[in-house]
Amino acid sequence: MNCDFVKDRVELYVFGELDFDEEEEFEGHAGQCPHCQSLIEEHRSILRLMNQVEIEPPPALLGQCRQAFRHHLQAETAVKSTWFGQLRDWMPAWPRLMRPAIGFAMLALSFYAGRQVEERKSVSAAGLPTSTIRTIQGTGNGMVQIVLEEPRQRMIEGALSEAGIEQALMAATRQSPDAGMRLESVDLLRNRCNRDDVRKAIMQTLEHDDSPSVRLRALEALRPHVNDSEVRQALTRVLLKDSNPNLRVQAIDLLVDRPPAEIVGTLQEVIRRDENDYVRSRCLRVLSQMRASPGVF
Repeated sequence: MNCDFVKDRVELYVFGELDFDEEEEFEGHAGQCPHCQSLIEEHRSILRLMNQVEIEPPPALLGQCRQAFRHHLQAETAVKSTWFGQLRDWMPAWPRLMRPAIGFAMLALSFYAGRQVEERKSVSAAGLPTSTIRTIQGTGNGMVQIVLEEPRQRMIEGALSEAGIEQALMAATRQSPDAGMRLESVDLLRNRCNRDDVRKAIMQTLEHDDSPSVRLRALEALRPHVNDSEVRQALTRVLLKDSNPNLRVQAIDLLVDRPPAEIVGTLQEVIRRDENDYVRSRCLRVLSQMRASPGVF
């Protein structure tokens, strides 16, 4: 460990981009070297000045800058290992003094945009972009925390009843690529299915989500609303089309309490075309209890 190590990585350290081992090594040297402590404080002073200005760069900028910076570090390491790099280190340093300053200013602007900052505030407007939602978590008492990556990370906290939070959760149930996030969103919305828009979002998840676990959770959320005609139609489509036999059986259990005229034809159709023996036998039992023909003769 030496001062060159600190000098080469001070920007990454100030912006919290070093991994754990490098940070331990960095701080171990800097804690005993007044020169490096002064260098770190100089960079932190620049950062404090920059923090006074809000910028909104495009979302892809952070990833591009990080990739370019790491490529630059790798290239510098490769050059230093050659005879040319060693010769360059013996040359007078003053012509190169401006290069780190300019480079740091550009990198600082980029990393500032991506610096991870927790920002807690209430959501009063709808329209959070689903593509920027990183995590969703209920905190109890009807409150929800949503972490956004925009690319600057921030945390939004608000009541489930707030329009922005509710609409972000509904969008996440339909659009999030993370099955765990979709599952959490369904759980948080299940007590708000008395609202038409929420109920329709859950029905869409029930019929179209790729994950059987998420679809099953959506079905459970709709259980108290089986009297709704649209919910029964969605359950009928699940019974006829869903690829998961457990979901088809759960749909049967929810539909059996309805008048026979609404379910008999569907059960007969399932017996005729379903390839799962248990599902067909379950339909036969229900039809027998209704004293209805299985319709397969």
